[in-house]
Amino acid sequence: MRILEALEEAWEELEEYVEVTNVGEILRRYFAMNAFDGALTMLGFVMGSYVSGLEDARIVLAAGLSMSLAMGVSGFVGAFITEKAERERSVRELERIMLTRLDGTVIDRASKIATLLAAIVDACAPAVAALISASPFVLVLLRVLEFKVAVYLSIGISLTFLFLLGAYLGRVAGNSSLVYGLYMLAAGLATSVLIGLIGGW
Repeated sequence: MRILEALEEAWEELEEYVEVTNVGEILRRYFAMNAFDGALTMLGFVMGSYVSGLEDARIVLAAGLSMSLAMGVSGFVGAFITEKAERERSVRELERIMLTRLDGTVIDRASKIATLLAAIVDACAPAVAALISASPFVLVLLRVLEFKVAVYLSIGISLTFLFLLGAYLGRVAGNSSLVYGLYMLAAGLATSVLIGLIGGW
């Protein structure tokens, strides 16, 4: 019971921090931009591997994991340092206006939590998107799918993910989810076609 109460209290505190810093909008942007990068990067790698004749699921998975790790670390460090600098600047400006130090206050704690949340979302979004796209190749290693089928399935998953991401952004914007979804889908299809053409040369 105490654990549930503690979790509920922590959640309420987190909601307060999010509201104070207005970090929700920033988190949505980070998620959308970086999930798009992760899915499109993996889509490009899978397409490139296939048209170049590579048929080794271990290599595709290793590359997917490596890219996920690299994008995750890069996203976390980059977002953390960037958000930390911006948040600290905002707090210092507020201190000058209020003529008082804000260390240890709700504003100070909320700023630090917002920085951490932004870094986590920035790190996880591309990594998760890339891993989802690479997941069919696990079934190849388990001898459930053939490599060629896994390639098609991975491409389908990536394109579906991009469409759903676009639809989500359309909903956030208050516009047509279908139109935004098709925008993202078109980017994925264009990438696939270009890589296919390059591989054909």
